[in-house]
Amino acid sequence: MAKLTSAQSQKILSKIGEDFLSCAICLEQYKNPKILPCHHTFCAECLTTFMGKAKELVCPTCKTPCQLSHGGVEELKSSFFISSLLDIIYQGMPGRDDIPGVCEGCGENAASHRCVDCSLNFCQSCTKPHKTVPATRNHKVVAHSEYGDGKLSDILLDSTVYCSSHPKSMVKFYCDTCQVPVCLECTFVEHCVPTCSHRKLQDAADDYTMKLKEMLAKLRVKEARCEVSKYVADDYRDQLRKHCREEEQSIRGMADEIVRMMTQEQHRLIEELKTVYGTKVERAEMQIDELNFKYGQISSVRSHIETVILHGSAAQLLSSKEEMVNSIEKLAMAKTTALKPPDIVKFKAMSDIEEQGILGMLQSKVSVQHCSVENISKQLFTGGSVDVIIKTRDSMGKLVIPYEEVTAKLAKREGSWEDLGVFDNEDGTLTVTVHGREVGIYWVTVAIAGELVPGAPFDIMITKGFIKNIGITGEDTCQFSGPMGIAINRHSDLVICDRDNNRVQIIDKDGNFKLAFTFSHFKKPIRPCCIAVSTDNEYFMTDVGNSRVIVSDENGQLCRFFGQADLKYPHGIAISPLDGTVYVTDWDGKLAGTKKENSHCVRKFTRGGQHIKSIGKYGTKRGQFRGPAYVAVSNQGVVFVSDFNNCRVWVITADCEFLCSIGSHGTDEGQLCGPLGLAIDGDGYLYITEVTNKRVQKFTSSGIFVSRIDMDEDGLCRPHGITLTNDVPCRVAVVDHDRDCIKVFAQ
Repeated sequence: MAKLTSAQSQKILSKIGEDFLSCAICLEQYKNPKILPCHHTFCAECLTTFMGKAKELVCPTCKTPCQLSHGGVEELKSSFFISSLLDIIYQGMPGRDDIPGVCEGCGENAASHRCVDCSLNFCQSCTKPHKTVPATRNHKVVAHSEYGDGKLSDILLDSTVYCSSHPKSMVKFYCDTCQVPVCLECTFVEHCVPTCSHRKLQDAADDYTMKLKEMLAKLRVKEARCEVSKYVADDYRDQLRKHCREEEQSIRGMADEIVRMMTQEQHRLIEELKTVYGTKVERAEMQIDELNFKYGQISSVRSHIETVILHGSAAQLLSSKEEMVNSIEKLAMAKTTALKPPDIVKFKAMSDIEEQGILGMLQSKVSVQHCSVENISKQLFTGGSVDVIIKTRDSMGKLVIPYEEVTAKLAKREGSWEDLGVFDNEDGTLTVTVHGREVGIYWVTVAIAGELVPGAPFDIMITKGFIKNIGITGEDTCQFSGPMGIAINRHSDLVICDRDNNRVQIIDKDGNFKLAFTFSHFKKPIRPCCIAVSTDNEYFMTDVGNSRVIVSDENGQLCRFFGQADLKYPHGIAISPLDGTVYVTDWDGKLAGTKKENSHCVRKFTRGGQHIKSIGKYGTKRGQFRGPAYVAVSNQGVVFVSDFNNCRVWVITADCEFLCSIGSHGTDEGQLCGPLGLAIDGDGYLYITEVTNKRVQKFTSSGIFVSRIDMDEDGLCRPHGITLTNDVPCRVAVVDHDRDCIKVFAQ
């Protein structure tokens, strides 16, 4: 066999690849290569160094753990395939010394043979035991002359393997049952038929090679996918780095902008500070100049007179008597008051710089005598409030932000004082809100650093009674025609049934129009009589024109309707805050000629419109009605129904049991005549409107008279629906049916 030339070695090396024969740790050609269970190969010495003092070896390439025995790295399987390739290639490389050298077995004789598997040189004497020892007897040992002339394929493939059970027999068969290579003797003993099935070793190797190729095809696909994923991961990493740089730039930009703003704010505050102090210093210098001038005059006159007294004659002294006396008296009267303590301006740092965007503000000493209190109302209705404005000024009368404490208090009727909150507007003004809770005369005091401002305390009269009218007769916005029911929605707006205009209007509590809506879904136009608002702001309206209850959302969009099979003349309506039960009064507004068996009762429905039962019937006795008009439900689920012609209000439990009645026929306080609208506040007080008596009365839930809400001069003509606002205390809004308006009262 011809010896490999340098060109052939280089060609083989280029095909195999230098990386294939290089250790991934030291990046040099393998020295005593060891193969790990994960099939990665490294130099034995490199693995030992890499492992260090660790008890477990982890593959440097794929991080797969490798359990080692007590022998350590040296007990790992050697990569004879790599060693053989190295020997074959380097024998034809330039500069290689063909002299084998000393035997690596005994270390004395000249080497004549080489073990391809161990990559070791042996002498003739050491070769024989190496070929007979069980551990190395399958190794390929060739003479140096044959090794030098051999071909790579011949050396790699021509490897004789002997049976471990029969040392003198070569392995030529493969037992498929036990999946081990066997010799001919084994096929008759340990692996005999029919217990085992065997075939030629090469046939089994060919089949295994085919399977390996199929598996390698799958591995190549996985390798390609992994490569793509690697590219994606690389791209993702690059994007992360890019985004990190971009966000870092944003942070730096924001920081630079904040620094710029803070620098600008710093310059502004310093300039403002210099301007304020510059004015004060200039004023002080003018006063100093004036005092210096007066001092000079006084000193000159005093020195002159003293000289005349000491050195002048009697004639000289008396000749200037009048002049000297006038000069002394004039100068003695001159104003030489010392300067007042300076008005110091202080810097107050802001606690929330990032929100305000400013470093702080300049605060000045306040001259209490120059401060004032404005917007003090002489009269305030219960449930209302007023914002009192405090203006703080310095000694020159200029509005300034004080650094002294500003306090405000309200004197209560029983003589105690209540602290009021003071809000600094940071422009030289402060706001104090006074709420009108109870009727009476109250006093508001304002003090700065403990000193009362001029005019304090200020008196405020808190009263109750008629506040204002909302609406007039007409068809435009905030105009009404025959209004009846009224309610409050979750936005604290008034929701009014504008019956004869066939619509519902929504007006805020200040009397400003917000929305109006009608319904065109029915053959007959709707005539909304009364309205109730659910906890989720759905509107439930009785429509006497179509004998049903209409339900809409807060924007007037129709949601559903019900009751047409059960209701004859629906009038009042209320919703229980406990379970959403809907109560509807059924009465045609007449006594003579009415179908008594079909009306004069209260219908009870589920919120979805299913009729539960009817309560009451026509009559004057307990549990009977003659004109059930309006209905209200307390927070405890107790139902109140106005019995119009019987001049009373029935109290009914949630289980439809009649508890008692409130009121009796008459015009005195606590008596009723033509009761209609009902409302209940959070404390359980009942408010009742009376058509005949033209008034609004307030009762406890048990029927004890409390007070009258309106007065005769308020001009209620025909009060119908009533509702209560969310103010504390609540205000009372009453529909005046004949005057086409809503009257608002404080109580």
